[in-house]
Amino acid sequence: MDSAQLSTLGQWLGEAQAMVILTGAGMGVDSGMKTFRGEDGRWGSLEAENKQSIFELSNPQMFIDNPQWIWSLFARRMKEYAHTDPHAGFYILKKWIQKLELDYFILTSNIDSHFQKAGFPEDHIRELHGSLNYLQSVQPQVFGEIWRNDLDLNTLEQSINAHKFPLCPDKQTMARPNVYMFRDYYYLEARSKAQDVYYQAFLQRNQGKKIIVFEIGSGPHVQTIRIKTRQLITHYGAKTVRINPHDFKIKPPHLGIAQGALATLTEIDNYLEANLWN
Repeated sequence: MDSAQLSTLGQWLGEAQAMVILTGAGMGVDSGMKTFRGEDGRWGSLEAENKQSIFELSNPQMFIDNPQWIWSLFARRMKEYAHTDPHAGFYILKKWIQKLELDYFILTSNIDSHFQKAGFPEDHIRELHGSLNYLQSVQPQVFGEIWRNDLDLNTLEQSINAHKFPLCPDKQTMARPNVYMFRDYYYLEARSKAQDVYYQAFLQRNQGKKIIVFEIGSGPHVQTIRIKTRQLITHYGAKTVRINPHDFKIKPPHLGIAQGALATLTEIDNYLEANLWN
């Protein structure tokens, strides 16, 4: 980052009254997790290994056609996320919010619950694609509730290999993660809608205030996060910082930073410590 960008960021943060943090898969890279797009991403690896498109693979129909394969996939991700800690960038953002006494909200397309793990409260987070910490039925028309995922991750893969798949509390129908997949007509939105009530309340109480947006690690291919960024710019006049090592471009006066999450947040934090808070 150059000195002009850092100076602008310091000014924006100094003037801000509220902050919105929007994150995609790139936010987890510094915690040791993969993104999804590209040959090295999760989706690219799955497509190469299975000779099918991600639209066919990450699809609720797979719980009917090949439950062992897709449950094994999700079991590995549950275990990975449970044993991965949020990187220092999460705590840097929290420090800024506390020091500047900002109202804030988090919108994420990630399903790892790492913001909760880093100590951010549930009523300040909207998980746009659901969470691996919750389950629902493969057949919501039979069992329409969402419940906390209390599966034993140490024995889950063993059970799946024995064709013993997680069941709903009714013990009748197969369970699945409450995660939005491709072509997913069965995803239950109750949690996400409840979280959206908090977000709408945040927007209402910050109407007319100076909002700074940090969009981190979200690309243009899946537009879930980018759409929210545009809405904040268009309807709330938010100043936006887009952090992405590849897809960082954004129209001025907003800032695009071609670096990863942790490196950028650390650099900004060092600048703030030296210039804004001393």
